[in-house]
Amino acid sequence: MESVEHILVFGASGVIGGGVVRLALQRGWKVTAVARKLPEVPLPAVEYFALDPLSADFAYSQIAPSSAYTSICWAQGTNANDSVYNLDLAVHRQIYEANCTYILVTLQALLQGGFLATASRLCIISSIWQNLARQSKLSYCMSKAALQGLVLSASADLAKDGHLINAVLPGAIESPMTRKNLSAEQIDRLSAATAYNRLVSLQEVASLVCYLCSPENTGITGQFIAADLGFSHVRIV
Repeated sequence: MESVEHILVFGASGVIGGGVVRLALQRGWKVTAVARKLPEVPLPAVEYFALDPLSADFAYSQIAPSSAYTSICWAQGTNANDSVYNLDLAVHRQIYEANCTYILVTLQALLQGGFLATASRLCIISSIWQNLARQSKLSYCMSKAALQGLVLSASADLAKDGHLINAVLPGAIESPMTRKNLSAEQIDRLSAATAYNRLVSLQEVASLVCYLCSPENTGITGQFIAADLGFSHVRIV
């Protein structure tokens, strides 16, 4: 009997996390979702854990699976607007903890609990701003840049157990949240930055994540793959 894939999605209440959850369900995978709060309308086929891994009372038993996780997606995180002119160190630390420490805490919990299947596939949602700069995004860009060291180091350490770990770097995603946070002029500039004249879709980002988390991925690890329609490396002249 063919085994069923079992993905654990952290940050499942967010745009990208929710997209990964839905696509994994469409593929017939077993899905466990982690968020700080349970959704008002939970998906019937999803097992939910409402918890905060950064809280003092977090224990690895809180994410114990009914069957081993074959893949993990970290889609949690937070954002802030700041610069060297108005840096608030307390906020800066909060951004780092949410975007980086959270992953370390939960990855260690998964390993300590023995919750990962043999040769599992792990995927971290980073951002194109890991490698680029954007005005008034100091703490956010720094926290995403730190994920490069995390993925590379983890890929070396996890290899002995056959686990693969990669990061997906989305650009601006076509979504209501993007439309809310960016002006029409900003969205037009982003769309016009490549000849596609559009933003990357949530489906495109989720598809990339699910490929890296699928059994088809047997040798890709320690990589950073941008899902941005070429925005990071293309200039229209």
